[in-house]
Amino acid sequence: MLRDLDAQGWTTLTRDELSQLLPDARMSRVNAKGNRHFWTNDAGGDFVISSDNRDKGGRSSTAQGKWHISEDGRYCVLIEWKAVPTEEWCRYIVKSGTDYYATKSDKTGTEKVYGLSITR
Repeated sequence: MLRDLDAQGWTTLTRDELSQLLPDARMSRVNAKGNRHFWTNDAGGDFVISSDNRDKGGRSSTAQGKWHISEDGRYCVLIEWKAVPTEEWCRYIVKSGTDYYATKSDKTGTEKVYGLSITR
């Protein structure tokens, strides 16, 4: 939860900060099923995402995706998975120490946060 980051302190990245950080950034996450996803944000707004599909015996897969930064400063993603429904979401990116998290709202302490690795 977002409030769990309060002790370390956290900040919501602005649209300008995301515009500097996200193009050409290497991204990764672990989803709720334990699958690891990896992708690199092309500066033009496209990416190819890879999944290790641990929940399905480890047969890896890839999918096409698009990303952009919304006017209100959220990182938005569209992933056209082949075997599961299309994934589409926008999240605020918060930073706590050296770690990044995605969250639907940066205003509610009980909002769930999702770990997101961002490297350049």
